[in-house]
Amino acid sequence: MDILRSVDVERMRALRERGEFFWLDLTDPNGDELATVSSLFDVHALAIEDSHEFGQRAKIDEYEHGSLLVFFGAEPGEHGHPALVEVHLHLSEQALITVRRVRLTAVDDAARHLSENPPAHLGEAVHAVLDALTDSLLTALEGYDDDIDELHDAVALQPTPATRRRIFALRRQLSRLRQVVVPQRDLLAPGGTVLDAVPALRGKGSAVSIRDVHDHLDQATRLLGSYREQLASLLDLYLAEVSTRLNEFMRRLSVIATVFLPLSFFVGFFGMNFGWMQDKITPAWTFFVFGIGLLVASGAVVAWYLRRTGAR
Repeated sequence: MDILRSVDVERMRALRERGEFFWLDLTDPNGDELATVSSLFDVHALAIEDSHEFGQRAKIDEYEHGSLLVFFGAEPGEHGHPALVEVHLHLSEQALITVRRVRLTAVDDAARHLSENPPAHLGEAVHAVLDALTDSLLTALEGYDDDIDELHDAVALQPTPATRRRIFALRRQLSRLRQVVVPQRDLLAPGGTVLDAVPALRGKGSAVSIRDVHDHLDQATRLLGSYREQLASLLDLYLAEVSTRLNEFMRRLSVIATVFLPLSFFVGFFGMNFGWMQDKITPAWTFFVFGIGLLVASGAVVAWYLRRTGAR
């Protein structure tokens, strides 16, 4: 099977005349290249329009002379976060045409696999591409276990607003992945629309291959559900830890206020500007007894009470 990376009209015509199946893989093609592909393979105008605009959902559109399958893979992004890549697979009787905006390692892996193991028909080629795209999604999910473990340790040790923002960021990433993985899984479900829309995939071998990809997508869906539940529990743990630390802080403030309550009373009482106090409390020892002794005694009594009741 020949794999073409550019629109080579003469070579594609020669392959078609010889009845040889080939794969045309285009990265960010321009309008002229897509127009040439449309004229050579009778690709429907709506399918070409989708490949112009991108931003499609995972779907299969059936046309008179072929079908358009929109599928997603993942490429490692910044800080290890996966970046979703949209891939358009235009399927016809003699050619597989893939269109994407950016480079995707999964497609290159599929091309290398097909070069070493030439497919016998369209179904095998489509399976190789879909399987590689699905594996890239599973690979993208592998790093979330470590991220969640790190967040759990951070929450247990010292919950901070940065930790909370990280939890929300991971939840958004997983939600975005789920919006892609679940429709793709349903698309390839047994009895789904893909096998009905693409005649070349109706063979027994193709059905088994598509089911294998579906099983991998189902595994990815379960992982996403598990991670989302863990993050929800982690957020609850974060809120509980923050509440516990706040309660502990308030308890300590309450203990301090309780200790100083009798001290404030005595200081306020003897600080009142009454003549009797000024005239009668004159020897030095009265200062130590009333001024310091009562403060120390009251503080000691409060401390003893708090220790006895276990409030400290």
